[in-house]
Amino acid sequence: MPESPQVVHARRTALAVGALVCLVGPTLAVLVLDVADEARRATAIWFAASALGAALVPLLYWAPYRALGFVPPAALAWVAATAHGAYWHEWPGWAHGAPLGLIVGALVRGRRGTEPPAETAMLLLAVLFGAGLGWAVVDRNRPFDVAELLVLAASLAVLALAWARLFRPLFELCVEPVLWLSYRIRGAGPGLADFPHTGPCLVIVNHACWFDPMFLSKVLPRPTTPMMTARFYDLPIMVRLMKAFGVIRVPEKALKKDAPEIQEAVAALDRGECVVIFPEGYLRRTEEKPLKRFGQGVWQLLKARPDTPVFATWIEGAWGSYTSYANGPPTKNKKKDVRRPLGVGVSAPVVVPAEVMAEHLRARVYLMNLVSAARAHVGLDPLPPFELPKKGEDGEGE
Repeated sequence: MPESPQVVHARRTALAVGALVCLVGPTLAVLVLDVADEARRATAIWFAASALGAALVPLLYWAPYRALGFVPPAALAWVAATAHGAYWHEWPGWAHGAPLGLIVGALVRGRRGTEPPAETAMLLLAVLFGAGLGWAVVDRNRPFDVAELLVLAASLAVLALAWARLFRPLFELCVEPVLWLSYRIRGAGPGLADFPHTGPCLVIVNHACWFDPMFLSKVLPRPTTPMMTARFYDLPIMVRLMKAFGVIRVPEKALKKDAPEIQEAVAALDRGECVVIFPEGYLRRTEEKPLKRFGQGVWQLLKARPDTPVFATWIEGAWGSYTSYANGPPTKNKKKDVRRPLGVGVSAPVVVPAEVMAEHLRARVYLMNLVSAARAHVGLDPLPPFELPKKGEDGEGE
């Protein structure tokens, strides 16, 4: 179930308090137990300083969700440090403080937005790491220290949990530098300021190139659940990633009333996810027609969940890019994109009126005009108003 604002606030408060305990716990343990030992005091100071410095990296990172991507590599570094300490009985403060601070900073910064988050459990483990590290440092003169082995076991546990639960933000974090080299993406519109970090919502957007879902992910503050045609979803490597990311597979056919992808999208909304749909059904093909008539799928989805807030979005600049159909099929007859400017305009949320939803063609035209109006947020005039087909025309082939 979606989290209430009160629950979200309480969780963030708990994360912040836990972070402070985790970062200062080992330092206090060492100083209180043996303030006269300068070597131990120096270890504690290095630990606290490096932890606080490393925590600033994800805390200052602009994308809260992708900040969680710092956790898996930091967990790997933490395992390396604890393995070294358990074997050699050496516990340099900076080697443990830096990865632990990075983990805690990322967990405090990150937002999952749906189920009770895995990072809460991970933070609790991190607090245990802090206490265990203090114990290990204090007792490091013994040739065999149970505390060291406990810290090593705990670090292995957080490593497994991090890579199992936070692979998606790690992947997005790694892709972002490549995306930055290829595109200059600017988000605009009131929808971005009002975009909910939790709860169900639907994003409808025009579709001009393969990378449109990535452009959306760049500007939206939370993970999305997009829909992808089977042609790309079923590619050998792609299918594993799409399953890991929860992408909804759309068969290579027109959307039908009983289409399983619609039921999957409804289930995603019920879980409080942000579903992204390209209602045209396929990529833009011509310069003259920037927006094709929407299919029935978006109407079926909203009919099943009529109170869902809809964020109409327009992506400008994707047409003509390397993976668009401009001047030929994607990747053909076009230069590769280097810092290509792109605008993503997101309108304020709208709940489609019940009288509009009563008839599918009316609802589809209504939604098309919403997406067209979102062009204003990227400095463009709306397209000519879309109207209901004349009597005798079903408009399905347009």
